[in-house]
Amino acid sequence: MASSPRWYYGWNIVGAGMTFQAILFGLTFFSFIFWAPIWAEEFGADLADVMWANVGMMVAQGLMSPFVGHAMDRRSIKWLVTAGAIIAAVGFVAVARATQIWHIVFIYSTLIPLGILLAGPLAAQTLAAKWFSARRGLAIGISTTGTSIGGFILPVLVGFLFSAYGWRTTHLLLAALIVMVVIPVVWLIVANQPADKGVAPEADLIPHGQGGSAPVFPAWTTMGILKERNFWVVICAFVPLLTAQGAVQANLAAFAIDLGVAREMTPGLISLMAVTMIGGKLFFGRQADKWDHRYLFLIAVALITTVVCLMLSAPSYTTLLVIAGILGVGTGAFLPLLGAIISSRFGPAGFGKVMGLLGPFTAVSAVGSVFAANIYDTTGSYNLAWQLLLIGMVPAGIIIMWLRNSAQKF
Repeated sequence: MASSPRWYYGWNIVGAGMTFQAILFGLTFFSFIFWAPIWAEEFGADLADVMWANVGMMVAQGLMSPFVGHAMDRRSIKWLVTAGAIIAAVGFVAVARATQIWHIVFIYSTLIPLGILLAGPLAAQTLAAKWFSARRGLAIGISTTGTSIGGFILPVLVGFLFSAYGWRTTHLLLAALIVMVVIPVVWLIVANQPADKGVAPEADLIPHGQGGSAPVFPAWTTMGILKERNFWVVICAFVPLLTAQGAVQANLAAFAIDLGVAREMTPGLISLMAVTMIGGKLFFGRQADKWDHRYLFLIAVALITTVVCLMLSAPSYTTLLVIAGILGVGTGAFLPLLGAIISSRFGPAGFGKVMGLLGPFTAVSAVGSVFAANIYDTTGSYNLAWQLLLIGMVPAGIIIMWLRNSAQKF
């Protein structure tokens, strides 16, 4: 099969990645924000107890990601995504049968994170990195909009199904949706690399930040990655930012309800956040091919700092809409910018492995959601949590300036 001069098949791969990310992320990460207060009431639990499910999901992804990332570079991604869809669907069926809050925490710490890892952003970004060269940042950015599209559409669907059928039946219906949509799309479209489809690879141009030929990357070993300065700069800069992002996202619905916002209005905040996140991902993905990654990161820090400051102002619903919008743009920076940093400094061949090794460290950011919820349960206010998270972002903006350009290493 020859590549069309008008349409590069890699964009089909990006579209498939957007689809399975939309389904898996929209029904897990974004919908969890909606389910958290409902489960707290259903099982007579504190909100902080429910948030342990979110922490379990993030920590489990961190522990599993080195193995899944290694597999992404060496196995059929088509088979891996299919397995992930099936595992996530089984997890949703198990949630529907939960009778205690610890059941949900357990499921969100095992089946759900494995499903997301296999059929989520890691798979989609790895595919984009392997299929694209000159437009890799843009491709990764577009690919990651799948999570936001899912966050815009699926919480609304979840809210409708919940109102009509209750949360247990809704989870059974969503399990069927995962299997019926993800598996056919993946088997019709996905291939690991251009050669697997008989397609000529995308022509390479001058890489980011370079004035000459493309860099030559080593065959990365685990020890080699762990000795690389850029690896640790990424961890130390991104973790505080992700902690603040995660704390605000996971507690946004509960925060709004505490301010007197009607529960049925909270899915609108989540959907708005998801829409503006699409714009953030497209902006940061496109500019990652052109601008210094360090300054793009500082823009993200400034956006999240603005969000946290507004959270401290006892916002009205109108201000909450502004918060959700800015939060979406700032959070949208994470996946495309991280993907661009890793692919430009470690190369596409080792992309999955490096991203996988980052997982255990970035999973630390999951404590942000429980941290904020626990402070609320203890003090009756989120203000102390927002203040401490604000302080934590200062070192992130400083550390990112130590990030080396790939030209200095290779």
